Amino acid sequence: MKAILLTILLLLAAAPAPAQDAKQQLNDQLYEAVRRGDVAAVTTLLDKGADVNAKFRYGATALFKAAERGNADIVKLLLARGADATVKDTFYNTKAISWALGENINVALVGAILEKDPTSVEEVLMTGVRQGNVALVEVALSKGDLKPETLTSALAVAMGDTEKAAIAETLKKAGAKPPLEVDAATLQSYVGRYKSEQGNEIAFTLKDGKLIATPANQGPIPMMAVDKTTFRPVAFEGIVITFVVEGAKTSSFSLKQGANTTVFKRVDETKQ
Repeated sequence: MKAILLTILLLLAAAPAPAQDAKQQLNDQLYEAVRRGDVAAVTTLLDKGADVNAKFRYGATALFKAAERGNADIVKLLLARGADATVKDTFYNTKAISWALGENINVALVGAILEKDPTSVEEVLMTGVRQGNVALVEVALSKGDLKPETLTSALAVAMGDTEKAAIAETLKKAGAKPPLEVDAATLQSYVGRYKSEQGNEIAFTLKDGKLIATPANQGPIPMMAVDKTTFRPVAFEGIVITFVVEGAKTSSFSLKQGANTTVFKRVDETKQ
């Protein structure tokens, strides 16, 4: 009798496995159908119960693959069936919109994802400006909710390239204002090398009348003025640099990123 009960318990414990395997097979088939660009198969698999938000390698979903392939029909289908456009993968920490802005840009596809993920509008705008893609810029502007400083940043990038004059005009019509102009003497006073207590270094130079920040072992980062002593990178948000002037000399600056603030002190160059 005990042997029979044990057998029954083992069978009950194992019962869910086939159902789970069948579900996983559906999800795997969905991903493969998306990869192939087979709209009919994607529709059928979703109708059969495939999970539109099933996660695969590094937490990516079928929407990532459809966005990467530039397949607007499948992207729209997945979104209509409840695909979450705000999911981030665990490797790049990016969303489907970032893959949509890769090699196979489809403006209609980007617009569809942006409808479900409006927080990515800045990424769309700046990608459009950097690539000189007027249609992409217009899609971002049509969604609204762009901060004035984001529009100013986009305009600064466009104004730095004569081939992007049309984009600059489009941004101005949308209300973008040019970045604040700081006089050359003030900018020159910020030029120099600075170092934090942690040993990190950032050098500031001038090029074509613009302040350029160059962290150690990194490329140059053009800066734009927020006010006479405060600057931020032209191409992205999230970092604010504020210079401290004591007497007639710039002694240091603070770098704020999120909740963290780091002080960099000027390094006096010794003459050889």
